[in-house]
Amino acid sequence: MSSLTTTDRLQGLLPQLFATQKLEGDYYLRFQLTKEIFALIDLSYVQESLIINSDRITAIPNLPEYVLGLMSSRNQVFLALDLAHLAGFTPETINLRQYQTIVVKTHSGINPTESNEMNLFGLTVRRVQGISRILPDKFKTVTEEVPDLLLPFVQSSVVQKSDRSFENDQDNSVSLSDRVNHSFLIDIPQLITTRIQSQIQV
Repeated sequence: MSSLTTTDRLQGLLPQLFATQKLEGDYYLRFQLTKEIFALIDLSYVQESLIINSDRITAIPNLPEYVLGLMSSRNQVFLALDLAHLAGFTPETINLRQYQTIVVKTHSGINPTESNEMNLFGLTVRRVQGISRILPDKFKTVTEEVPDLLLPFVQSSVVQKSDRSFENDQDNSVSLSDRVNHSFLIDIPQLITTRIQSQIQV
């Protein structure tokens, strides 16, 4: 009498169903920076994304206009910043009742090897769209399509030919391929180092 379980039999008959498959590509957080600009952040820099009420942001005087104030999450306090305004565009998230916010973590030193300490920043954006796994060959170096203000901070871009360019897309209400040709991968640490750390000490 066989002692094999049903699972053992299935595994013998259909080994491909039980094989561990390594997913290719890396994960990125997709978001809308302005009405016309869509972007990506490497998920390794993202601590969380959340919607925060305006009354949970405490305004601070005498700071640059892109600073909305102080916010807190997970018992940590940090600056909330309008990312579009920080990058030099017209403010996108000023005086709202709620803010779609990406909490990012960056090394506190100019050179990441100089310090193990991490700083947190809450980056408010027009819309957080979700997480996508993107294959390396989807990225292209396209400088002519990058807005001048973003050019120093864009590592590469994803050309949108169809929604299949993004995997794990759960938001069917927004078709990126219908709205924009490129989504820009932003070097968040470089942007923060250039625009924030030289001006703000909190």
